Parts: sequence; structure tokens; C-alpha cells
Amino acid sequence: MAGFKIDISIELIQHYYNSYKYNHPDTLCLNDDITKFDLNEFKTSFIKNEEIDGIIGGPPCVGFSTVGDRKPTDPRNMLIYFFIQWVNYFKPKFFVMENVPGILSMAKGKIVEKIIELYKDIGYTCKKEILLAAEYGVPQLRKRVFFIGTLDDAILSLKLNKTNREHDGQKTLFEQELLPTFLTVKDAFSDVINIPPFTENIYDDLSIQYTIPPETEYQKYLRKNSEQIFEHFAPNHSKEVIERISQLRQGDNHASLPSKYKLKGGYPNIYGRLNLKKPADTITGNCGCVSAPGRFIHPTQQRAISVREAARLQSFPDNYRFFGNMMERYRQVGNAVPPLMAFEVAKAIKKIMNII
Repeated sequence: MAGFKIDISIELIQHYYNSYKYNHPDTLCLNDDITKFDLNEFKTSFIKNEEIDGIIGGPPCVGFSTVGDRKPTDPRNMLIYFFIQWVNYFKPKFFVMENVPGILSMAKGKIVEKIIELYKDIGYTCKKEILLAAEYGVPQLRKRVFFIGTLDDAILSLKLNKTNREHDGQKTLFEQELLPTFLTVKDAFSDVINIPPFTENIYDDLSIQYTIPPETEYQKYLRKNSEQIFEHFAPNHSKEVIERISQLRQGDNHASLPSKYKLKGGYPNIYGRLNLKKPADTITGNCGCVSAPGRFIHPTQQRAISVREAARLQSFPDNYRFFGNMMERYRQVGNAVPPLMAFEVAKAIKKIMNII
């Protein structure tokens, strides 16, 4: 990606590992837990005398503030701490650590302050970037936080070039070209919108041919080196759920339902239907569940979006495969960093680092 080569990847969850290994055959993939490695042994076995340009990861922040008497401001209660240990030991030229926006408000911002302080303690200048996927060519209003650091102050000149903007408008004096507007759900899958998904008798290589040519530049990107779509799988819904879904127009959610179809309790933003004319809301690991918070109902059909449709909204090309049961595939898609957004981050880093 952007000229970088991933030499080693580490993934704990078996199906995530299987998917990554299939899609990245030239990368040494390890199905293991980063907290269990002896770093000296890891270096001897896998790194040897090679220089490491960068370490990239997305360590989750989970439930640390409710465990025993641990302080929520102490990152040692999180996998983030282990990630920082790896950066400290191997001293790469740069690191990228991605997380959810919720980390910004944890302990009233003290978690973020502590993370940046810990990187400073091990010799890194760290910059925090809050990115919106739609501004980087992804048809989705997904925000993510990136901590990016270098051993010198090169990171301070990091500039990510946006590829899309929210509204049409006139060029300013400083703009040579007007950026195109955000991509929409229609841009993402109008070419497959009438292809029904598989809902039963599902197996890994089950696929279906395209029925019409790509209709947008984005679809051309998705279909490059692909003659068919895989993982066009979606759950079977009960008659009750289908009837409830049928009451929703594009852009509606549970709050829009007639009283007789509303559920008692739960989140107000469940049963959300996508709008063809707008970007998708955040695609989550529960994007195959219509009753999960979010907007995961197909814009024109009475069902959840398929695994492949979710992947397209995340900017995964159609030839990128996912393995596991249906829910595990949805989780892999929803938990990922959108590739096009990651590409822009990688390009910006390469520019400031002069890495060949």
C-alpha cells in the first residue's frame, strides 16, 4: 500500500488471521497474541538484523476502567500498552496506532494525554489525527483516531490530502481543483443493487457474476481484477422482521416506525435504513444485524446489507476475501480501517519520511 510492504503481521483471532493470510500471501502471518511474545526471541526469530520502517496496529481499548482498582488513566490496563512496548523495543522510524473516537473522551481526555506522554517518554513525537473516511474516498461517515509518531519532528509536517468534500461549492483562491463531493451508497453498489444475496447453503467459494457494467469510477476501482462477487451473504429474516423493515423509507430508523411496529426499550437508532443519496453511517462489526445501533438495512430491499455490500462501503475491493461464519465475516469488515483511508495515511507518511 502506497509503496509499503508489510513483512510481518500478527493476528490473534483465527478467522481474521485466515482472511489476512489469504489476501496477503507475501506477508509472514502469525496467528498469535502480542502480549505473549518475548521480544528478544521475536527479534532473533523474525527480524534478525533488518531495520524496521514502521509498526502499525489498532489495539483496542476495552473495559479497563471497571477492572478492580486500576486507574482509567493507566494505559497498562490496555493492549495499547503492549503496542507501545513493541514500538519502544524495535524503535521503528514511525508508528501508526488507530482507535475509535470514544478514546478521546475517556477519563475526560486524560487517556489520550497519557498515551502521547508515553510515546514522548520513549523518544517519539506523536501527532493525533481525527479522520473522516468520507473525506478520503470512502462512502461512509466513519470517524477514526490515528496516533502517528516519528523519532524526530518529521511528523509535525504531516499533511493528509483530502480527496472529497461534503458539499458542492466554488473554488477558493487557494484551490486549483474543486474536490468531488462525498461518495454515496448508490456510488458504492448501484451495479449490484438488484442481485439478491445468498442466505442459505453458504460456503467459502460461493459467488455470483456481475450482471451489468460498473456505473461509477468507485465501482471500477472495486471491480478491478474481479469477475464476480464473493461473500454476497446476508441473514434470513423472520416474517415479523421483514414486515417491520418494510415500513421504513430510506434514511428512516426505529423512531420512524408506526407504533404497532416499535419495540419496547433498546436504542432509538436501531433498524436504520441506508439512503442511496448519502454516504453510509459508520459500518460496525454488527452491520449484519438490522436491530443493532446504526444503519444497516439495504436501501431498497427488505433485508440487512450483505457482507460484500458492507465491504464495498468500507472500500474493500471485490477480490478481497473474508472467511469464517457469516457473523465473523461481518465483524472483520466492520472492525477494519477502510483501505482507501489507510492509503492516504500511508502516502502522507511516506512523503515526510522519504522512505523508498
